Amino acid sequence: MGKRKMIFYGVAALFAVSGVAALPSGNITGGVGCLVIAAVCAFAGAKGKAEQQADKKPAPHVAPASTNERIAETIRTKLVGVTYDNEDGENRQDILSSMTGSEEIEVEKYIFNGEPAAYVKCGNKVLGNLAAELAKDLEGKYPDARYTAEILEISGGGVHTFGCNIELNIIVEERKKAQQPAGETIVYVDQSSKKYHSKPTCSGMKNAKGIPLSQAKKKYTACKKCCKWG
Repeated sequence: MGKRKMIFYGVAALFAVSGVAALPSGNITGGVGCLVIAAVCAFAGAKGKAEQQADKKPAPHVAPASTNERIAETIRTKLVGVTYDNEDGENRQDILSSMTGSEEIEVEKYIFNGEPAAYVKCGNKVLGNLAAELAKDLEGKYPDARYTAEILEISGGGVHTFGCNIELNIIVEERKKAQQPAGETIVYVDQSSKKYHSKPTCSGMKNAKGIPLSQAKKKYTACKKCCKWG
């Protein structure tokens, strides 16, 4: 809950109590006046929250760093471990309470007790972690991926624990398909022959398959009928 909203609700509560207390004593005008002021303050607090939510824009997808990368998956998740203390003694709740949600964050992978894990940090301050199951699942599916993230919402506040919802992008490197070397000669072999051929029908071959000549020379010898080179 934002400070502005808390102030409005606090003032509204005080006037509401005063108004309710004034009515039984016969101070109708004062009681009604206090209740009206309480209603106005409550409305202002609620309006402020609505305007704040309307101003929030969806977190943009982070573009891959190069044309050789792509976003393999995008996940919306809530951080865990947000009530712990960091190594410097600072509590993560104190960090989250001072944030607006517009800050830049990063994800740092590491190993904890032999299992994949990931911190989410704002600068050098840890805000929380990815859930253990999620970190393990992502590492299994995308072992060489890097992660980027955007804050969607800093939740909680007041009497509630602060939380942090993020949008996580899994970025992987595009793998180019192996290409046949330019000008590579293709020859043909089948399972029943120890020779390679320039024609798939030579010597009555069945189910002949084409392979590069350089590969064929490692295992087969040239057919003297159809191969003029060897």
